[in-house]
Amino acid sequence: MSRAKAPHRLAIVHFSLATVWALLTIPTVMWWRESILWVAFMSIYAIVIAHLSAAGAARAEQEAES
Repeated sequence: MSRAKAPHRLAIVHFSLATVWALLTIPTVMWWRESILWVAFMSIYAIVIAHLSAAGAARAEQEAES
């Protein structure tokens, strides 16, 4: 994958995953709201994504400085 296409592909992946998570809100509210495992999974996912976003921002900042 070339450097020029990497951000575009990454944006598509993030948009697709955001859509999946948005669609998962329906069964979450209807059936899984009392599932501790599901809540734990969502929390871990949010933490991982936050760290990946921060790492990406740090990398972009490093590239901008050099």
